[in-house]
Amino acid sequence: MQIHHLSHIDLDGYGCQLVSYEFFSKNTNVYFYNANYGKEVLARLEQIFRNIKANITEEAWIIISDLNLSLSECQSLKESILELNLTGGKVKLELLDHHKSGQECANKYEWYYLDTKNCATKIVYETFLARFSLPDSTRLWLEPMVEMINSIDLWREEGYGFEFGKVAMRLIVECKELNRFMFENEDRTYKLALLREASKFLNQERGHILLDNEILSLKKKFLKGSLMSDTLDNLASNFQVELLKKYLDKCHITCEEYQGFLSYSIGSISVLANLFLKQNPQFHFFLDVNPKGNVSLRANNACDVSVLAKKYFNGGGHANASGGKIEGFKESFLYEDIYENIQNILGEQHE
Repeated sequence: MQIHHLSHIDLDGYGCQLVSYEFFSKNTNVYFYNANYGKEVLARLEQIFRNIKANITEEAWIIISDLNLSLSECQSLKESILELNLTGGKVKLELLDHHKSGQECANKYEWYYLDTKNCATKIVYETFLARFSLPDSTRLWLEPMVEMINSIDLWREEGYGFEFGKVAMRLIVECKELNRFMFENEDRTYKLALLREASKFLNQERGHILLDNEILSLKKKFLKGSLMSDTLDNLASNFQVELLKKYLDKCHITCEEYQGFLSYSIGSISVLANLFLKQNPQFHFFLDVNPKGNVSLRANNACDVSVLAKKYFNGGGHANASGGKIEGFKESFLYEDIYENIQNILGEQHE
């Protein structure tokens, strides 16, 4: 069976996926997705539908957690799943949430489970625990994490691990070393790994302070460094460059006689782009697009990106560092859409 788990992008949202990962880690067909509210939810659902269609005869279970949908979104979701099942699919859906604004949807749809007394992480945990087995060794550390997230997400100051929860919440909010649009799976793996490491401090005396002091070290360790080996910026840049090398073909773009690399929403690319271009001299420039359509270009003396910025993006700047903006840019949450947009711009202008 395919399992597709879509969840929110805060501590509670990733907490839900921490739980499902521990329950289903032995199932190789588990796929995770994250979304903020609004258009991104529908974009991620479309991504899930496409993945299901690729193996339409295999049973699929869609789990949505910590996201309350509107009535129109629920109706659209219902119709999409009906269409999948009418074309040979075997898809079931379950939404597990705790936001009271979802009450109207919960009243209308049987797959919409609402419990306003607990956070989504606890709802997911208790739902799965009633159906599936979990090793005692896992339950020993996971259950306290669930209770901690429940306390902080519902802001119960007298609840278990509330002060620890403040630190854990900030840990996720400030975990920006890997961009979740460009490195969706790696970013999630990073956050879940940090939460697992954080669990080791939860039951210690003044554990919230110990974790607060240790966050930088935990991040550097994940990024293949140590507290004194290098700065977090340099470690993150090196780590990301190694990830980008996996996408040399997928992210390759052409602009006139120049070869470029396209990234989406990485931001602050100076250190990363220069390091990437030094290690991959076959690329003449590095281009990053942010969610608002702003463009950043970097080069390493292989071409004048100020000329490209002016010609294609109504911008300008320096020979090795320039910027601009895409006119009429339509926000997207999938890299493939951005790639197609940029290729069209470069191709049309070049003609």
